[in-house]
Amino acid sequence: MNEFTAWMQSNWYALGNLVSQFAFLGAGLWFARRILKTMKTSQEQNGALLRQLWVTGNQRHSASAAGERSFANASPYWLTPTEIPAGSPLQLPESGPSRWAVAWHSMVVWLKTPMRRGHATLWRKTARWLQSPAGS
Repeated sequence: MNEFTAWMQSNWYALGNLVSQFAFLGAGLWFARRILKTMKTSQEQNGALLRQLWVTGNQRHSASAAGERSFANASPYWLTPTEIPAGSPLQLPESGPSRWAVAWHSMVVWLKTPMRRGHATLWRKTARWLQSPAGS
């Protein structure tokens, strides 16, 4: 036991470093397990909700299940989807400019904008300074 105590006293920093590394490893594994457990629970809840929605969706289409309990009656927080009227597909307006006309106009506007000439870039200033004679 005397040798172990002497070794601990001479290598206390390495031993403390090892203990702290194991503590961080344990904390990391604990957090990883908690996160994975939470993700698994969330996926199970989403799966159950999707199964209920799928079963309820099939019941809505059948005529015999029209009078059964719905989600709207089960919970005051459930929002029922609005019925989309069956009609013609979305009609795009033909009176506006075409895609090519808008692109052409944008390119012409870009070409007409003036270029900046007032300020030289830093590398050009540096190159001119290096090329100038030392006395000027």
